[in-house]
Amino acid sequence: MRKALEKHLKENIKDYFICGLILIIGLFLGTMVINNSADSTKQEISDYINEFNLKVKDGQKIDYSNMIFEIMKKDAKLVLLVSFLSISVIGIMGTYLIIGYKGFCIGYTISSIVLTMGIGKGLACSLSLMLLSKIIELPAIFFLIISGRKMYKTILEDRSKENVKYAITKYIINTLIAFSMFTFSALVETYLSSNLFLSIIKYV
Repeated sequence: MRKALEKHLKENIKDYFICGLILIIGLFLGTMVINNSADSTKQEISDYINEFNLKVKDGQKIDYSNMIFEIMKKDAKLVLLVSFLSISVIGIMGTYLIIGYKGFCIGYTISSIVLTMGIGKGLACSLSLMLLSKIIELPAIFFLIISGRKMYKTILEDRSKENVKYAITKYIINTLIAFSMFTFSALVETYLSSNLFLSIIKYV
């Protein structure tokens, strides 16, 4: 397993680098949008986050079953979309846009929390809420995109029935691996990250 992972990373290091770079660009843009927003917009964001924090401090309970259902539903849609886009040349730009949008959302969320709570408290809360799950989710997205692109290239190089069957089977397996990573990320976000956030928010 370890050797297979090392081989995969070595063969696709350039693609992973591109995906990572696009994610960073998205993070930067999300941060820039918040920093350059109008004062009224910033105030609305701060009011929303403060109201949410007050509800949490007042003991509002988390509906774990609904939370994990919504996360899994969102992840299933994302897996289907990425799987469809990553197996064609036209869809490559679409997968890059998805990565960029993911980065934008993360940057926007973290910047919003930091804007409201300050650098120290804001980073502590946002990282507790997002870091652990995103460490799993983002590599899963990269892996799924790169696996789809590799399958497409493999089929273009050899359109024989045996090769097509092999490429598709391998991609289905990789898709299942990616979805299992999404599932684990959803469990971490629901039961670990949320409780870690609750523990921190009570003292800030």
